[in-house]
Amino acid sequence: MPTEVIGGSVVSKLERRARIAALSLLTVAALGLTACTSNGSASSEAEVSTVDAGLASLIDEAVNSAMQQSGSTGAIVGVWTGSAGDYVQAYGEAPSANAPIRGAQATQPVMCALLLELVADGVVTLDREVSADVSRQVGIEGITYGQLCTAQSGLADYKGRIGDIFVNNPTRPWSDRELLSYGLAHSPLSWPGLDVHPSDTDALLLGRALRQVTGTSIPELLETHVFGKANMPSSYYPGDVLSSGELPSGGLTGLTYPAAGGVPQCEVGPIEVTEVSPSMLGTAGATVTTVTDLKNFYASYLGGQLGGSESAGVITEVRSTTNPIRNEAGEPVGEGEEAAALIAAAEDPNGQKWGFGYEKVQSLSGMSGQMTGTLTASYHDPATGFSVVAVLNNSSIGASFVRTLAFELAALSAEAGVGPAVTWSSADFAAARAGAAICQPAPEEAAPVE
Repeated sequence: MPTEVIGGSVVSKLERRARIAALSLLTVAALGLTACTSNGSASSEAEVSTVDAGLASLIDEAVNSAMQQSGSTGAIVGVWTGSAGDYVQAYGEAPSANAPIRGAQATQPVMCALLLELVADGVVTLDREVSADVSRQVGIEGITYGQLCTAQSGLADYKGRIGDIFVNNPTRPWSDRELLSYGLAHSPLSWPGLDVHPSDTDALLLGRALRQVTGTSIPELLETHVFGKANMPSSYYPGDVLSSGELPSGGLTGLTYPAAGGVPQCEVGPIEVTEVSPSMLGTAGATVTTVTDLKNFYASYLGGQLGGSESAGVITEVRSTTNPIRNEAGEPVGEGEEAAALIAAAEDPNGQKWGFGYEKVQSLSGMSGQMTGTLTASYHDPATGFSVVAVLNNSSIGASFVRTLAFELAALSAEAGVGPAVTWSSADFAAARAGAAICQPAPEEAAPVE
């Protein structure tokens, strides 16, 4: 029977899986979810702790709690304050703070950075229709390259009805044509070219189009135009998304509970996920990266260092994801209670906005996402230089959870006087995390009074 060393003793793979399943039922204290300091030289070299000890303790507490609530046994978190030190740590079973991770949708904006690089090189233009280069694909008429990054293409997301397959059969290969067909079956959404509808189908189609128009593979395009320029030495796009299912040595192994109807089946798992087909996301998030590389990408992209000097305004222009009621001509209608409510939501400075391939909430811009076994969130504030990246190794709770954790860490930093310009309360995010917890043990009944 295959064996491996854990904590200095030799255990079987089956015994390790049993331990993982038991972990999800234990308390934080029993898990011992503290920042790793003994994962070997790689971890020690990658970990950084130059922030105030009080803030470091609060970050640890939040991450430990999030791990328990999500059923995760490993996490990697980075907080770069921009002025008062950094904190990059691996937790639990995470191999090291610089471990390779599946970036999921947190890496999706690399495709929009690539588009702007190719625009600067004169290969395409933002107003060019994609159908001119992907001529055999029906249902994309009128969609421009730019709309695939501004989320105004009208394409619906492709994942809705196949999410359980991603979870229960993570090694299944998917062609981009098959995935596009799921999105196109529910498209177009309201008012293409005007309304904003973030969708992974946009990035999937963008990758197919750029591969077609350049005659060059996505791995080569990203390495040449994005990873090298954005100081991402540990990042790569899989050479074959249909078969490259394993992470490099030392990568963060993921977990998942089996799913039925999108609901985690807690009595079964969690199950260790050592192989995942990158094709389930493709150019919508198959990039393998590290937390530091993610931080470097957003700092470079939002800082205008990708796409040439003319791209800065394109990257930072944002639109509300709250769409108005429109008349037959497509003009916003401001009459009626519903219309007024939508207008108020769109003008809310704290509400979600959409930039060129990323979301913006208050001063933080970035993305969060999930691939079977992993949750990833990465956000950056260009004004202060603050960045936060959070990775959890159980995907069943969903991307919104790791997004909440990232925003909580930003709020903790802001409350300590070293974070971004946000008005959030860390306590509110902590409460939201608690309310979203999955597969938690039932509270013990009090012993009867004799």
